[in-house]
Amino acid sequence: MASQVELTPCGAMFDIFKRAAHLSHIELCGLVLSSRPLADGRSPQSRAADRSWVSRFIVRAPVGTLQQRYFAEYGTSAARIMSQLALRQRNPMDSTAVINMVCGPAGEPMVRALEECHQDTNLYRNALDRLSQAAELMPAERAEAVLVLFVAVGCSADVRSSVNYSIDYAHATCGGGTSTPRSLGMSLTAGEREPAPAHPLGLLRVQNSFVVSAPRWIQPSEQGVEIGALATGEGDITDVGDDVSARHAHIWCDAQNIWHVEDLSSTNGTVVVNGATRVCIQVEPGRSAQLNPGDELKLGESTTYAILFGAL
Repeated sequence: MASQVELTPCGAMFDIFKRAAHLSHIELCGLVLSSRPLADGRSPQSRAADRSWVSRFIVRAPVGTLQQRYFAEYGTSAARIMSQLALRQRNPMDSTAVINMVCGPAGEPMVRALEECHQDTNLYRNALDRLSQAAELMPAERAEAVLVLFVAVGCSADVRSSVNYSIDYAHATCGGGTSTPRSLGMSLTAGEREPAPAHPLGLLRVQNSFVVSAPRWIQPSEQGVEIGALATGEGDITDVGDDVSARHAHIWCDAQNIWHVEDLSSTNGTVVVNGATRVCIQVEPGRSAQLNPGDELKLGESTTYAILFGAL
């Protein structure tokens, strides 16, 4: 049974650092809490040794009650932690060890904690994968970017804002990005079919003829949603494979009640397979293709959705 500490992202963060990095709660408080004074003149950081206060207001604070003013800026906290782990005399941790701690089995309590508060764990895992493997970053920069994301979700319990923050941090501070691994190109022909009414559109992910997730329903609108490993908009879909780009495709319904998919200059391509003829449409960047019930939507080589239409 999971401990109470593991039921919140902040508690999970403290527990993981204690178990896997041998950082005590007092040490971690000194690294992640703010030095700015509160109303009583004392800063959260100055309370690091007050076990009762730290337990009540930080480690065991329920999601929604944890005050962001208690924490230092996430990038600053992550940089402090990286330095502390690398330079200490006993049990130093290099970049690989830091990445393994956050992305490996030791970091799983954070995933469970995010699930408990109904956060998008697909998005969190995708972001960890992209940041930890980003070719544009040096090993130490990858570890720092991963740690920024881990600290941000631990302190905020908000995956979408944390992913946006971490990607911005990687670009601004580390000078890198989160590119998509390139796969083999596709040799496909094009085809067309008649448009369908503006029913709600469902995406049912399938793999090797098996359904692997519940359908995701999209209501007709010209704004639509994006699909991608790091898509962070409201209603966006992140249930994708490793070769899907950060922002891979955009799906929307136009004023004539026709559903479309547009490729967002993805690395590994977007293909629509006609459900009636099995003809393939390679969706070029900046162009769109129609979606109809029975079609398949393929993103890269790893991700296939069956297209469904719901009742009006």
